[in-house]
Amino acid sequence: LRPTSPEAHRTPTLTLLSTAHTSGLVLSTAHTFRAPLSHRAVVTMEAKDLVELDESVIQTKRRTSPLTAGLLLCVAGAFAIAGSRMGSESSSRSKLNAATPSAHPHASSHLPLDEITASSWYIYKITASIRPGKDLLLMDFVNRYLLPDAFGMESVGCNSTHLGGDYKVNFTATGSSSTNNQIHWVNGPILNGAGVAAEWVKKILMATVGTTESREGMGLVYDSDKVTSNAFMHNKVQFYVPDLDGFAKKLDTAGVAHLKRKSTVASSSSDSTPVELGHLSIPVEAKTYEIVGPLASVSDAETLGAYDEWSAYECPSCHKLADDFETLQERYFVTDNTTTWKDSDTGEVDGRPQPMLVSVHVAVSSSQTLDDMRVDFAHLQDYTRAKWVLSTSHDATCKVASLSWESMPGVVIKYVQNNHDDLPSKDLLTEYEEVWADEYEKTFYSESKDHALPSSANWHHFLDTHIGITGTQGDDGGYCDDVFSALSQGLRNDAVGYATRDESDEVHLYVGYKGTTAWEYNLATGCSTDSISFGDICGCVAENAVNVYNRRMDTDVDSCPKPCWATDDGTRCAQLCL
Repeated sequence: LRPTSPEAHRTPTLTLLSTAHTSGLVLSTAHTFRAPLSHRAVVTMEAKDLVELDESVIQTKRRTSPLTAGLLLCVAGAFAIAGSRMGSESSSRSKLNAATPSAHPHASSHLPLDEITASSWYIYKITASIRPGKDLLLMDFVNRYLLPDAFGMESVGCNSTHLGGDYKVNFTATGSSSTNNQIHWVNGPILNGAGVAAEWVKKILMATVGTTESREGMGLVYDSDKVTSNAFMHNKVQFYVPDLDGFAKKLDTAGVAHLKRKSTVASSSSDSTPVELGHLSIPVEAKTYEIVGPLASVSDAETLGAYDEWSAYECPSCHKLADDFETLQERYFVTDNTTTWKDSDTGEVDGRPQPMLVSVHVAVSSSQTLDDMRVDFAHLQDYTRAKWVLSTSHDATCKVASLSWESMPGVVIKYVQNNHDDLPSKDLLTEYEEVWADEYEKTFYSESKDHALPSSANWHHFLDTHIGITGTQGDDGGYCDDVFSALSQGLRNDAVGYATRDESDEVHLYVGYKGTTAWEYNLATGCSTDSISFGDICGCVAENAVNVYNRRMDTDVDSCPKPCWATDDGTRCAQLCL
């Protein structure tokens, strides 16, 4: 059962732990109670449903039945009384509640979440920020070495831009797969926090490739011939391809800095014979993008020796793909491509297979917890029906909290906490997380000297590094307002800053959870956006909102102005470029 009030989150918990030993694994089931309790019950991930990985401990946490909860309610109540003496809400929470608009007035608060939320949710984009002015260099790099180009480069207001690459996946989010299923990168030179975000990209590049400079005439190819595996490389996106050869040749020929690693998966669900997979890990600004495929597909036998096993300090189990080889191949070939990959030099069909998304990894320092009751995990379970599993490596140095969804077979989000003594940049990752927390505090909780905007009208460039998840809410979108009301109230209750933007009748909540990756909830279709949002994104103002732009410029436009190169609207373009 999940708490919904602020009091519940400051109340001590009572946890009963039962442990069973089977097949060399320790399976632990924890029952956690808080008071008061909500009416929302979360579906249990039973031990029998877990996939056995190369780990010594697999834990699942499940909620108890109402009967069991009733039997222990008196004990939980005692803890609640003790917790009430622990003090009042933090000043940050008070400021957030005071600054944020109230829940939508037409929402029906009495309906259970299972009835109003989308029955199926889908990851539809993974986004990262880049250093200002690196957009054109990156656009060439992406199409040449990673993914087919999605839409070129587009203005998201004035000189703020984004660009994308298309991946394939065996499900389709609301709308067309050709406009979803994308990796985005955002160049936002005037957005709040752009300076600090750029400085940290530089620090991460120095830790990873030893330079921030690119080779002349080679786009974003860094002037480095080595990569240092470190804590930041756990912030990555992982793709599968059935043929690795073309990717490896492109990277090697151009001298693109990357890691070569290898792992194994079972041949099939009934055949444990190992199949070797090659991993090409490519640092791009502050994140890593990894292409994984059969090592046997690499034609240059002389390079095979460069594919090393994942070292103990790299947390080998977290890099392994969850599915067997037969499943990966079948899933890949039954999934249609979303685009035709054209070679950036010749304009001809590229010939490499379009990468298929399999996982997104989020680096987590030792200062964080991976308990399933931490706020982001709790919200994703409650509002999007995510399943949560915690695994621990044999040597206990690495923990992985995995989130998966029945609607997205084959895709998993992994929060990786690698505490190995030999892992480089662990302390720097902790510092990076602290900077994110401080920047969110200033963005969402502090009073501004320049304006009196509500908290959710604000923005920080860190929010541009996020995972986007979407779903058509209950009653074919009819409960969109209700879901917005429940989700936004839950965020306020937990003192989590968020920004609301809209596009048509979709509401997008960009949420600044703890850590170095934000989440975007796209409540697709049916939302009454006028009274709860601040317009579409707009990179012409630091707050990235068209309604804020209208206030500043004393205008009344629905979309953000674009520069001359990005629009055919001659009048607006001429005015903007004067």
